[in-house]
Amino acid sequence: MGFNTALSGIKASADYLGVTGNNIANADTTGFKKSRIEFDDLYNTSVLGAGSGNSIGSGVSVSKVAQEFSPGNLSYTDNNLDLAIDGSGFFVLDAGIAQSYTRAGNFKLDENGFLVTNTGSHVQGFNAVEGVVGGNLDDLKIPTDRISPEATTEMELQVNLNSNSDDVPPFIKEDFDPLNPDTYNYTQTQGVADAEGNTHIVTYYYAKSELPNTYRVHATVDGNITDDTGAAFLGETYATYNSAEAGEDFNGDGINEAPFELLYLGAANPGVTDIEAGTKAPITVTGTLGGMALTSTLEATNVRDPSSVAREAFDPLSPETYTYGNTRSIYDSLGEPHTMGYYFIKQGENNTYEMRITVDGEETFKDPLTGEDTRFLEKDTAVSFDAAGNLMGAYRGLPPFEVAQPINLEIVGLDPTNRGKIAPLDLVGSTQFALENSDTFEQDGFSAGELQGVSFDSDGFLVASYTNQQTATLGQIALASFDSTDGLIPSGHTSWLASKGSGAADIGRPNSGTLGKIQGGALEESNVDLTSELVSLIEAQRNYQANSKTLETENTVTQTIINLR
Repeated sequence: MGFNTALSGIKASADYLGVTGNNIANADTTGFKKSRIEFDDLYNTSVLGAGSGNSIGSGVSVSKVAQEFSPGNLSYTDNNLDLAIDGSGFFVLDAGIAQSYTRAGNFKLDENGFLVTNTGSHVQGFNAVEGVVGGNLDDLKIPTDRISPEATTEMELQVNLNSNSDDVPPFIKEDFDPLNPDTYNYTQTQGVADAEGNTHIVTYYYAKSELPNTYRVHATVDGNITDDTGAAFLGETYATYNSAEAGEDFNGDGINEAPFELLYLGAANPGVTDIEAGTKAPITVTGTLGGMALTSTLEATNVRDPSSVAREAFDPLSPETYTYGNTRSIYDSLGEPHTMGYYFIKQGENNTYEMRITVDGEETFKDPLTGEDTRFLEKDTAVSFDAAGNLMGAYRGLPPFEVAQPINLEIVGLDPTNRGKIAPLDLVGSTQFALENSDTFEQDGFSAGELQGVSFDSDGFLVASYTNQQTATLGQIALASFDSTDGLIPSGHTSWLASKGSGAADIGRPNSGTLGKIQGGALEESNVDLTSELVSLIEAQRNYQANSKTLETENTVTQTIINLR
């Protein structure tokens, strides 16, 4: 009996040495889980049941070699296909016979684009079709096809237009003073004779008003604003001009007004009806000076235009001709990039801006159906803001020349391969605050692109990046959990098989339920603690030696009995 007891102890100690040695050998194995040996004592039993309370034990046996699934440390790498599980769960593998499960995420791509282990087992996941991740478990594959181009169909522009920006020329707020050049923009002189034939100089002063292209007109006679009675020589008078661009018939006479042509001259701020009627009352200066009556008339045809001070015709290459502008890339259906420019021109002091659009530096394109030049953005399109600086909307028509009508902002002809295609431009969120001019622009088009790289996010989604700065979701890796990880059966290559003791695998998606999240570009290190394993070696050696001593002692006692005479 003593021999068997000693032998069982020696065998158990040898197994202890084997388990400890295996742990030490795999201290650097990715995803390895250390093992722990568990012992049971042995007692002889009779056919009627257990021995008496004075039974002597029969030794020791190894009841189980259990694996400890505590997580190892994460080691970060430069390989995007290296994966680690931060939390519970196992990667699912298909080796062709049965599914196996592992915590080692040092994966590779095979020649067919499948994600595999070093032994060739396929990593399981949910592949995506046109960016939509499916629900069927399959071999996870990374397509290497190039991505096809997409034409720009929708655009979003969020712009802030500095509320401190001025119209050109800027509105003059100060009261008129002929001795202060800052209170007017330009002048015009005219001679007038009194009843005695004395010549006097009448000077007209044009000061920019709140309305676009509109000037308040003042007058002096020999430098005097008022006559002998204190009355102004000229009552309230306004002059409104065409902009620096022609091409529009305001009064309906069938003739487009010329650049800077006088559209209105009268005693009140003009409205749309005044512009349409073409009201142009002559400017009359009247009063007495030095006791002599004076009257001077300036016909509308002789009124000086503001070309010397007004904003020049819009030119995308000349920043002086607009308040704010920027350019961005858009794409046609072949993936060819084009440069779209958007420009805002402040119109008066009513928080309104004319908007202009160019493509590749041009405002128009030739309509293939009519052969006519057509604007990408229809003429006289404007955006307006409220007093708080928030966007009110887009409009067609610029007051006081036209009645502003709300519109949906749409750009036509962006795609040379399909000029009839209309692309909406969304300005939601645009503002007019006292901040520097700025904008953010987004559009849904892109050029063709080659696969540049892949990576996994924390939810296990496989995301591809392409040379055209686009990304696409190619799939999602699968994870498995078990009712009892102690029931898993080691199958080599740092993987396990399910068993009756573990229960069937519950396969799901990372970062859901009890499953952990994915850490891309990282590997889980072995959870072996070398310090404790070296201590275990000492314990196993001590136990082995002690059991050997028991065997030696038992042999000596037995020899003594044999030598009795």
